[in-house]
Parts: sequence; C-alpha cells; structure tokens
Amino acid sequence: MAKQETVKNQNEDMQLDKYDKKYFKFMQEYQSKAALSAFESFRTKDVTTIENTLRQLSMAVTSNMYIIGIGCLIIEREKLYIKAGYASYFEYAQHLFDDAELPTSTLSAAKIVMEKFIDYNQQLKRAGFHLERNASKLLFLDEALKNHDEEEVYRHIVEDTYRRFKDWAQRRSLIEHKPEKQVQVEAEIKGNKLLVAGKNILNFPRGLPKTVKELIKDDLQKTFSIREGGNQPYIVSTYGRGEQVAIDNFLKSSRAKK
Repeated sequence: MAKQETVKNQNEDMQLDKYDKKYFKFMQEYQSKAALSAFESFRTKDVTTIENTLRQLSMAVTSNMYIIGIGCLIIEREKLYIKAGYASYFEYAQHLFDDAELPTSTLSAAKIVMEKFIDYNQQLKRAGFHLERNASKLLFLDEALKNHDEEEVYRHIVEDTYRRFKDWAQRRSLIEHKPEKQVQVEAEIKGNKLLVAGKNILNFPRGLPKTVKELIKDDLQKTFSIREGGNQPYIVSTYGRGEQVAIDNFLKSSRAKK
C-alpha cells in the first residue's frame, strides 16, 4: 500500500513538473512576491482559487489606473505639458505612449474615470457610489445624464452592473421633448486638408498631430450640422459635463413651452 502511494506521489510530481515547464518556465524573470504567490495559486489547477487570484490582481491593476488617471488629469488641467515642451496634452499623451509604453486609450480612459469621479464626487457620494469595481461605469456617466433624469442616473450607476449601466446610459429616455431636426454634414480629413461636404475649407499646418486634426474636424462638423438643421451654433465655456447637461435641459424645456 505504501509503495502504491509513493508511485502516485512521484507521478503527481512529474505531472506538476510538466505543468511548470508548460507555463512557468517563460516567467522566470517575474519573481516578485505577488507573482510568486499568483503562480502558486495557478499550480492548484482549481478554477475558484485561480479566479480569486485574478480578482486580487485586477484590483491592484485598477488601483494603479486610478493613480495614473489622477496624474494625467493634473498634467492636463494644470497645463504641465507646456513645461515639458509640448503644445498640447494630446502630444504629451503620445510622448507617454512612446516613452513609457502606456497606450493612449488606457491613459484616456483612466483620465476620464478620475475626471468624472472628481467632478461629480458630491452626487456620486450621496448616491452611495464606490469607485472600486464601478470605475468603468463613469466612462458613460455623461451620456447617461444627457439621456436620462439625473436622479435615475445616480441610482442606476450604483445598482446596475457595468454592462447594464452602459446599455441603459446609451439608450435615450422614452420621455423626451419634441425632437429637433437632425442633419449630419459629412467631414473628412485628407492629408493636411479638411473637407466639409466635399469642399476644402481648411489647410492644416504640416506636423499637426492627428488627434488635434480630429478635434477640429468634429467641432466644425457639428457647427455645420447645427446650421444645416436651421439652428445657430453658440459656444460657451463650462466647467464640466454637469453644466452642459443643465444648459441642454434648459433649452429643451424652453422650446417645449413655445
């Protein structure tokens, strides 16, 4: 009986060795305490144990993203990128991507999340919102406020799952004021030229970042679309999306009374 157990243990050791060679021989340079602890849990081949480890790792990554987001927000709002020799935050973000291998999409998402969390903190806190495991919902907060009643938005962002909140935020409320005439004017960038409705209306200087070109294109496209719809564009400075939504709601209410 003892001999059979010895053979069984030897077979298990051989199987574990093969398992190690299959997955962990490539990870020899990762010898941090967190990595070694994670690898030990992966060796159990128990899906619940591995999933719990993945959850812990994701929380650590998410926490770092919060910090990255605040840093990016400070650089943008305090215009620190100018001291670094960059004309815009967009150019500086590209520098971070090139130098630190931080994808611009990741930087953008992290910055937006922390921007919304700071700008709407009072409302979020009052609703019982916690950043942990809810951060990604903030990417759709502006859209939710545009399409739904504010009180409903903060209830949903607390109670809904990420997927449910995202879908709800992007769906317009059934109770709306009469729709405005929507006209879409086509705009496109060809090289250093901006075409609106097929006509060249602007020549970009050489070397202008693509992100800046896209911003200009989107702004002008929206302006032309508003005019084509029979309305007049009006640019006003706001502190954030909350003020923009308040202005939109005021205009809708005012028009509904006419």
